[in-house]
Amino acid sequence: MKVTVELFGPQRDRAGRHALELDLPDGATVADAIRGAGLVDRVDLWVLLDGRRVERDSPLADGARLVFFSPVGGG
Repeated sequence: MKVTVELFGPQRDRAGRHALELDLPDGATVADAIRGAGLVDRVDLWVLLDGRRVERDSPLADGARLVFFSPVGGG
């Protein structure tokens, strides 16, 4: 299946581009997409799947749109 990943902040800097298209096997999860994007060691990574925040074990479907970004905090 093909999924699109949009990258923001440090993830964009690390990948050197703003978007990726990944070809993943059927039954893949968000964690598989994170590995496919080369961001395995990122514990500060938040993910939106088709506009909703999801966990890494969430299943993906063909044509899914993921957004990877770091949470922002301040005081």
